[in-house]
Amino acid sequence: MGGNNSPVRRALFAAVVAGVAAGHAHAQPVAPELLKPENRTISSSKQFTVFGGTREVRSDLVRRAEQIGEAVARELNVSADWRIPVLLTLTPQDGFRLRQPRLFAQVFDAGDAGRKLQLDLSPGVLADRQAVDDAILRSLLLEMALRRQKFSGNRFVEPPSWLVGAMSAILADREPAEEARIYSALLGTKGMPKLDRFLRQDAAGLRGSAREIHEAQSLALYRCLLELPQGRGKIVDNLMLSEPARDPVDRFAQTWPELVEDPARLARLWALGIARLSTPSRVEFLSSEDTSRELAAVLRKLQLPGTPEESVKMLVEESKSEEGRFRFDKAATDLRSLGFRSHPLYAAMVEEYRVLFDNLSRGKRRGLESKFTETEELRLALDMRSAEITDFLNWYQANAAPQAPMPPVRSTEEPVAGRNDALTRYLDSVEDRGW
Repeated sequence: MGGNNSPVRRALFAAVVAGVAAGHAHAQPVAPELLKPENRTISSSKQFTVFGGTREVRSDLVRRAEQIGEAVARELNVSADWRIPVLLTLTPQDGFRLRQPRLFAQVFDAGDAGRKLQLDLSPGVLADRQAVDDAILRSLLLEMALRRQKFSGNRFVEPPSWLVGAMSAILADREPAEEARIYSALLGTKGMPKLDRFLRQDAAGLRGSAREIHEAQSLALYRCLLELPQGRGKIVDNLMLSEPARDPVDRFAQTWPELVEDPARLARLWALGIARLSTPSRVEFLSSEDTSRELAAVLRKLQLPGTPEESVKMLVEESKSEEGRFRFDKAATDLRSLGFRSHPLYAAMVEEYRVLFDNLSRGKRRGLESKFTETEELRLALDMRSAEITDFLNWYQANAAPQAPMPPVRSTEEPVAGRNDALTRYLDSVEDRGW
């Protein structure tokens, strides 16, 4: 501690930081008074130094930064021996007058003092704790990325946006109800995003639900990559490439070329990752009425004729064209998302439709007429029975009917005749399959 606080070291450190900060046109110059010992706080690991603000604010920042650093090292299974210091500067109130960005990060070489990361925090940004924590997280991932990266001047490649989003989702401390809302919204999106568009998306510019969905998609991608051979090690290798490609897709291909060359495999793994994230404890399931309405909407987009016979003919013809197969593939994707949230009574039926349209998207039409006709009949019967149950429950609740005593068990030697209608056969088959 004595050597770190020597007058010579303090003077050198102040001169380096002030000179470098003033040399960047976009950065807020560091006021000389912020460099005084009484206006800075150093974290226990010496990785973070906070300048400016009050002692309470600085202490809170270094505590949160240390916690984020420990969580990142634990999740990625790397040593917490950080090598590049991170300087957090709480600029004075005149930052508004100078039109300073809310958060501004820069990297510079301070001569003999080595490489530094500086994160300027504008006045008022401290109220957005999530934004500040995400900026600290990005700085730590950038610290890892720069350990081996070869660059000159200020030209460097930042960490992958999807990895920052995934880590942000992992570190977020959300309530169960909040998680349920986010993952339900994720399953409500229209299919899986295209990999190239997703990787090139600027997550820093997203706000609200768009940002939450991007983080959930990033976390699903992160989890499916973890399950591949040497999963965690390859993720760290991609983050710490010595010469990472500037294009995000090319950078992804540097570590996982087989997934870029086989997008169908990646889509399946990605969808499975989302399904696993969307466990019953996180997802709000749809009611039977809402499930029926969502299923009908998917079928309505196909513009099927009125009768099953005419619908089968149309399905056969459409499956022979590339445009028709694309529409069936889209319907199968929508039904896969619906299946994750559907009411248990409809889950097996939604899966039946999904398999049917998935086969049509591949040009497979064997047994189409019987399967489609039977499934349509069951859907209509189930909708009718579900509506009757809902109407009865509504009437029962409105009339506040008293609880009826349980009727005595009827003992008879005569077997009770079983029902053999379509709906009963469907429910029996669901029970036999364990759905």
